[in-house]
Amino acid sequence: MDKVGIKAIAEKSGVSLTTVSRYFNKPELLSQKTKDKIQAVIQELNYSQDNVARILVTGKSNLVGVIFPQLHLSFYTELLNQLIQFGEEKDYSFIVYTSRDTKEEELNVIDMLKSYRVKGIILLSHILDSEDIEKLDVPIISIERAGGDFCQINNDNYTGGKLAGEKLMADGCEVLIHINNGYYDDWPSFKRIVGFEFSVKDTLHETIIREELTDPYSEEASTTMSAVLDNLLEKYPNKKMGVFCSNDDIANMLQRDCIRKGIKIPEELEIIGYDNSPVSDNAIYPITSIDQNIPLMAEIAVNSLDTYIPHENVVAAKLIEKGTTL
Repeated sequence: MDKVGIKAIAEKSGVSLTTVSRYFNKPELLSQKTKDKIQAVIQELNYSQDNVARILVTGKSNLVGVIFPQLHLSFYTELLNQLIQFGEEKDYSFIVYTSRDTKEEELNVIDMLKSYRVKGIILLSHILDSEDIEKLDVPIISIERAGGDFCQINNDNYTGGKLAGEKLMADGCEVLIHINNGYYDDWPSFKRIVGFEFSVKDTLHETIIREELTDPYSEEASTTMSAVLDNLLEKYPNKKMGVFCSNDDIANMLQRDCIRKGIKIPEELEIIGYDNSPVSDNAIYPITSIDQNIPLMAEIAVNSLDTYIPHENVVAAKLIEKGTTL
C-alpha cells in the first residue's frame, strides 16, 4: 500500500496543504472544527506522520533528550513517568540515557542527541560542570543541580531538611541522625544537610556519609546499612533515634533493616525520607517523606521546552506524614 501523504489528507478534508501543515506544527492557529475534520480524515486514511521528513522540512523535532545519573532510585523513575505523561500532551517523545563515566563520553551522548535535532535536553547527571553546559548550543533544563546560566528546576532543599529535623524533635527523638550517600556542596541536595543540621544544632546529632549507599539495591549498600544501624544501636543504647535519609530508597533500606533487627517503628526509631516517591508509599510501613512535588518538576521541565528562559525554578518542599513517624 502506498504511503499516505499530507496532500491526500488536504484533498479529502477540503482544506489547503498549509492548513494541514499547521495542524501538525501549530495547531493552536486552527479552529477546533478544522482540527476535528482533519483528525477524522487522518484516522480514516490510517496516516502515520513521518518524523524524519518533519525534521528535514521544519528543522525541528518533537524529540527530547533526558540524561539521568541512573534509574535505580524511585525519584528518577517517577520523574521519567511524569515527563512522559506531560510530554504526551504536547506530542513529545523522549530519548533517555543514563550518565556516562567521563565528560568526553557524556558530551558524545549530547552530540548524538543534538543530531536528532531535539527540542532540548533535560539533564539530571552531574558529570558536566556549569561552564561545560553553558557552551552547549541546545536548550538545557537541569533538575536538582546548582549554578549556571541555563534553566534549572530545584527543590527547596534547605526547607526540606529543616522540616525533617523539626518533625523528629517534635516527636521526642533523643538522637537526630542524617544518612546520606554524598557530600557535595555544589549539589542542591547539599542544602538538605544544612537545613537539617541547623534545625537540630542544639540537640545530640550526627551526619553519616556513606557512598556505598548510592545504589540502595546493591549488596554493598545492604551490608553498609546493616553496619551503620548496628553502630548507631551500640552508640546510643536505650535512646529514641530519629533518622532523616537523603532519599526514600535509603529510608526504605533502613526500615527493612530495622524490621529484621526487631526495632519498633516509630516507637523506638523514626524515619523520614526525601522525594515522596512511590517507594515511600509501598514500603511495609509507609515512609514519612519530604515531598519534592515530582509532577510539578516534570510539568515545569516540559513547559520550559516551549518557552526556554535561563533561570532557576524553586519548587516548595512539604512534609508528608505517614507510618514511620508519630
